[in-house]
Amino acid sequence: MRIVRNFFTTLFLVSFVVSMVGGLLWANLNFVRQVPGGSDFVVAWKSMRNFMMSSDAPYGENTVVQIQTQIYGRAARSAQYPYNVNIPLFLLILYLPLAWLKDFVLARAFWMIVLELSLFGVVLLSLRLARWKVHWSIGIFLLIFGVSWQPSVSMLMTGTSVMVQAFLFLLAFRNLELGADELAGALIALTFINLEITGFVLVTLLVWIISNQRWRVLGGMLMMLILLMILSFILLPGWVLPFMTATIANLRSGVVPSTYGIVESWLPGIGLRLAQILSVVALAILFLEWWAVRGQDVRWLFWTACLSAAIAPLLGIPFFPQWLAFTLPSVLLVVAVMVKRWRLLGFISAFVMLIGLFSGLWLAQRYGFTSVFLLFYPLLLTVLLYWVRWGAIHHTRLWVDEIMLKG
Repeated sequence: MRIVRNFFTTLFLVSFVVSMVGGLLWANLNFVRQVPGGSDFVVAWKSMRNFMMSSDAPYGENTVVQIQTQIYGRAARSAQYPYNVNIPLFLLILYLPLAWLKDFVLARAFWMIVLELSLFGVVLLSLRLARWKVHWSIGIFLLIFGVSWQPSVSMLMTGTSVMVQAFLFLLAFRNLELGADELAGALIALTFINLEITGFVLVTLLVWIISNQRWRVLGGMLMMLILLMILSFILLPGWVLPFMTATIANLRSGVVPSTYGIVESWLPGIGLRLAQILSVVALAILFLEWWAVRGQDVRWLFWTACLSAAIAPLLGIPFFPQWLAFTLPSVLLVVAVMVKRWRLLGFISAFVMLIGLFSGLWLAQRYGFTSVFLLFYPLLLTVLLYWVRWGAIHHTRLWVDEIMLKG
């Protein structure tokens, strides 16, 4: 009987997964046929497909022109983002299954499934790492928020990989909790894309790993990197220099917004100096928190990683607004701590905060207020993370919390 029961349980789960993926594929295909986009995914798909089918170098001029033509309908102009291929070859080869698909619409629909499943995983893992067991109705509400708030929609539209990276980081954190250090390291090795935002979380992890002497994590990461690097050098021995050149060219294009450009446009005389001061303060905060997280548990590590993701735009680096989807775990951590610490009052406060973030970011996108994404939202999220810091990294409540709950 147990064998029969296990068989039908497995059959049900497989049927459910196949049905869900099939439904997502159908919905995504209908969406991408009507709504153009996927510019970030074009870079990975086109460069890998050219390399696979015609041996064109992924970082070569011919590939870049084809990418620009698919996105703009022609070669990029000086005032447009050049879309040079800035993905290292050892990770670019992971797009190989999608590069087999000749039809970009179909490939983009499958990539959207990857992003959507990653988003679902990010919500679940964020709540797990925040130690918050939610009712299914609250879980569905948070999932709907995660899918429909502006950064996630923008992420799905452009096809940027930051949600996959967020999922891999959170999965690594969970494996660190479970003691599966080698697997955690292997997962971390797959996150070396978009280091403009993920690099600060990576530094947080490395500081924590070294201070806790979790050498097996480094071992797992190095083994995965070595395997991927060997494969990449077999396929294209001289890829490193063209990759670095392409990455620098993207950063120096001058068309990606940053806090430097925003503040300087407001105050041409002193704006640059103020933005530099903001960057120094933000970097000092990161250094202090990286120092504080040494030797602590995964609970503390998760909060510090969320802070590192939230504060990244304030450092003045060129930053696309859709990359803010990477901060979804930070938002969910704030919500979790608020509800756990203050119960009904915390639930009401968290609900109001989520509605405010949802409405504010969509309005900012509607009226073109880039400053909201790169300046005010990161500042607000940083303040909120410090507001819940004690509850996020400690197991006990403050005496103020106890008074509020009794009141």
